[in-house]
Amino acid sequence: MIKSFSNNTAKKIFEGEDLTRKELKKLGNIRLDKAQANLQTLAVATEKELLQLPYLKYHRLKGTSRYSIDVTRNSKWRITFKWEDEDMEDVELVNVEDTH
Repeated sequence: MIKSFSNNTAKKIFEGEDLTRKELKKLGNIRLDKAQANLQTLAVATEKELLQLPYLKYHRLKGTSRYSIDVTRNSKWRITFKWEDEDMEDVELVNVEDTH
């Protein structure tokens, strides 16, 4: 379950809400449908389940306590998050960001 988002844009993508022109411009060529689908997967998946979905490229970000999944294969966009609990079932501070 997603407990919180680090910004309103990520929350709006998750909920399928319309984005402003400014938000769309900032996101550029992101596949919003894929971002929304992966956020919804993240909302219900455990770490074990994420590991079983190789197309997500789930991994821990070096030097941090944050994790990442890709929006699409070969995309510069990723969804970053932090596990809230030791069971690695609840996530918080979800963000959609450019890797470059």
